[in-house]
Amino acid sequence: MMIHLKGIQTGILRCVVPEELSEKKILEEFEELTVNGKTLLEGSSIIMDLQGRSFGAALVAKIWKYFIEPTGCSVISWAVTDPETALALERLGMAVGDFDNKSRQERPSSRKGAGTLLYSGTLRGGQKIIHEGDVIVTGHVNVGSEISAVGHIVVFGRLKGLAHAGFKGDETASVSARSFESGQVRIGRKVGLIDKSSDIWGKAVVITVNEDEVLLTEWPAI
Repeated sequence: MMIHLKGIQTGILRCVVPEELSEKKILEEFEELTVNGKTLLEGSSIIMDLQGRSFGAALVAKIWKYFIEPTGCSVISWAVTDPETALALERLGMAVGDFDNKSRQERPSSRKGAGTLLYSGTLRGGQKIIHEGDVIVTGHVNVGSEISAVGHIVVFGRLKGLAHAGFKGDETASVSARSFESGQVRIGRKVGLIDKSSDIWGKAVVITVNEDEVLLTEWPAI
């Protein structure tokens, strides 16, 4: 079985990842697609069809780094049937489910036309990221650094700086971090203050706004 692409309408491709493939084989085939299919993929919208496979966050990050970013394509949805993977991807701020024109048109206008920014590395003190869509950081966000995103923010390392998701007022946005170590987080117009003595400090968390309060919950294992 091989990873294969299917055209479903103009400018939109479905990338099917068979459940039987090992992680090593998946990455090898994505590298091959990056080399041989870049002309086809560049500027295209992709539905990433993971079928029933359970995907870990680390593998998703590798797919983004070695396939999605270098080919210049944009993932508009992750199609999965494994419920735990679907829930975890949603908590990461990813669009989950099969795509149709209606769902695309109903996306919040504040994020329309903005893609996901992948920052491959660590954000150091004094550095800032301001982006009109979602932001994914594969490294750490150190003290004194800042991320402001119109959409969601996902940090695969330690979040010690300031993260402001939905900075144009969208309180449906979220912040996710593998290790949360920041005294403050912002979503829309809401500000959450967290003390080092908190049970959630240093843990993997997903931060959302619920009933006008900033809520921190554990990042689900995938």
